[in-house]
Amino acid sequence: MKKTISWLLFISIYLSSIAPLAQQTHAQVLEKTRETRMNDLPDGLKFSLSEGVEGAENREQTPPANADKLSENETSSLLQRLPKIKTDDDDKKDFAKRAGSLPAPKTGKKIPVKFPADESNDRPNINNSQTLEVVRFSPEGDVALAPDLSVTFSHPMVAVTSQEGAAQTVPVQLTPSAEGKWRWLGTKTLMFDTTTRFRMATKYTARIPAGTKAATGQVLQKDVVWTFTTPPPKVENNYPSNGATTRRDEIIFVSFDQQIDPKAVIETISVTSNGKGIPIRLATDEELKTGSLPYYVKNAKPNRWLAFRAVNSDGGTENALPADSSIRVTVEKGTPSAEGPLKTTSVQSFWFKTYGAMKFISGNCGYQNNKECSPFENWVLRFTNSIDTETFDKSMIKISPAVEGLNIYPSGNYIYIQGVKKGRTTYTVSIDDSLKDIYKQNLQEPAKVIIKTGSAPPSLYAQGGTMVVLDPTTKKPSFSVYSTNQPSARVKVYKVQPQDWSQFQEFWQRRNYDDDKKVSMPGTLVSNELIKLEQKPDELVETRIDLAKYMSGGFGNVVLDIEPTVKRDKYDRTRITTWVQSTNIGLDAFVDSQELVGFATDLQTGKPLAGVQLSIYPNGSGVQSSEFRVQSSGEESYLSQAWNWVWSWSETADKEIGSFDEHGRVVETETIEKAQSNVTPANGILRLPLPTNAAKQPNLLIAK
Repeated sequence: MKKTISWLLFISIYLSSIAPLAQQTHAQVLEKTRETRMNDLPDGLKFSLSEGVEGAENREQTPPANADKLSENETSSLLQRLPKIKTDDDDKKDFAKRAGSLPAPKTGKKIPVKFPADESNDRPNINNSQTLEVVRFSPEGDVALAPDLSVTFSHPMVAVTSQEGAAQTVPVQLTPSAEGKWRWLGTKTLMFDTTTRFRMATKYTARIPAGTKAATGQVLQKDVVWTFTTPPPKVENNYPSNGATTRRDEIIFVSFDQQIDPKAVIETISVTSNGKGIPIRLATDEELKTGSLPYYVKNAKPNRWLAFRAVNSDGGTENALPADSSIRVTVEKGTPSAEGPLKTTSVQSFWFKTYGAMKFISGNCGYQNNKECSPFENWVLRFTNSIDTETFDKSMIKISPAVEGLNIYPSGNYIYIQGVKKGRTTYTVSIDDSLKDIYKQNLQEPAKVIIKTGSAPPSLYAQGGTMVVLDPTTKKPSFSVYSTNQPSARVKVYKVQPQDWSQFQEFWQRRNYDDDKKVSMPGTLVSNELIKLEQKPDELVETRIDLAKYMSGGFGNVVLDIEPTVKRDKYDRTRITTWVQSTNIGLDAFVDSQELVGFATDLQTGKPLAGVQLSIYPNGSGVQSSEFRVQSSGEESYLSQAWNWVWSWSETADKEIGSFDEHGRVVETETIEKAQSNVTPANGILRLPLPTNAAKQPNLLIAK
């Protein structure tokens, strides 16, 4: 039954949608026919004569109506009832005169020229020579890479035809041959496109023999021969890199700019240390899968690399390289290529070193040779080998006297020491010999380093950036500043409202600009005092600025502008400018293109807050009802009721919408209805419409 009713409704709706179109189409046809007939009528007044009808002379004639002529006053009164004609400012215009005629062209010097010209006049330079010449060719000489070859002749060599036909004419002889194909660019330039490139380490000879004929009959009088040479193998990459420290059984990797035969190339490679040669062999396939080799093999082009390693006299590889030594790898001249016959003519080499005993090198404050050690600079300990981070423990480093907030961590062959040190103090750093390097060697012997700190430079700073929310659990609102060797500071307090936030941001961004576009500080200046800061020579101290007297009931907003009285130098622009807010409301929001969902919670407990008034500033509007209804003059028709019933089948019920976590488990959700007022309900969540008009400044969500 339900399907039958649905089909009936569908047919009735379909027919009702077609009926207006049919009426409109019929009206359009009549209108078009009328226009066609009117267009066929000739211009002017037309009379039509037809046979009369019997008794037409006796027809009743309608006399004109009896009417009285209106007086001038009556006519004027009648016309005054018409609406006045609207006028615009630009209705009255001056007569549009044209600018005038263009001035007559000026006469110039006439140069008599005979037309047509005499036969003796110079003609275009056309090569009518009966000999064929090669105008240019490339490449030539020593080239780093040769992707193609081109030759240009003085006369057309082929007829204008297809490339297939023209390519049959190739007057160039290339030795040795190369993979590719010939093609003509026009009728004079011949191009050889290689499949990849000309082979490296090869000397090519190109020859155009005498007697070569052009398509127009000209003949090349003598042979044209030139050569070009591609280079022999060149080392592109190597591992270990120059100067690196490696293990004593490290595999050596070398890649080239062309294909090579590893078995032939290794015969030209020598590995030496202190002038003594070290025997080597190619690495096996299993050895290529160890260490860093897979990375280098993957990034090298096929057949362009080789890997090898040093071996002992018995063929073993353990500690085959001497300890704590410089190792030089030399690719001797005469190294062959797998692409061409040419061999290298110069030596190519690189070097690295093997690790030695784990030794302490130096300890510095900040950087090496730092003559003024600030208490706030990090200390750096340097060793000969990289430190084993897996076995490292902070207890291996002892510092006397103790450093507050101590943080010690290794990186490479360095150990970094952070913390709050005292000024004008001598520290002793002791390093235990249980410290290991990545080669599992202990520090050769315990080490000590003496570091002397100097006087700390004056400093003043605060935490929190441009905005700070005070701890809601504190009974006395205050703001902390941290200083070193600063006697006092100038503190200005401005009373502000949330609506001043945008102006404050502009002020903060341009506060140090030296131009004429500075923005004034928002709010009202309520205090301008010089306060004394806590004093401990060369130590970082905290000073708390009492803000209770500037708050109303412990809540409110102020801007603090703090500057120290002592500057490090004339370029010192130390200044703390911070918006400080004291509240017990935690405020967050999710915003899309149409709505804002605000969350109000208690800052102390994290529980939702009811009764919080939320508003959008500056162009937020009041909350309107989400119920919209179309008013009609009568009751809803049966057809409309049926249509709504049909469409209701496609709607998704709220219970059909679900949320799931990453494991597919159902997550409980809460539906937030559109707000009926600007006050948060028991769940502390409010769903507000966004303003429709753009504001001149960013909108703010304000909670009260």
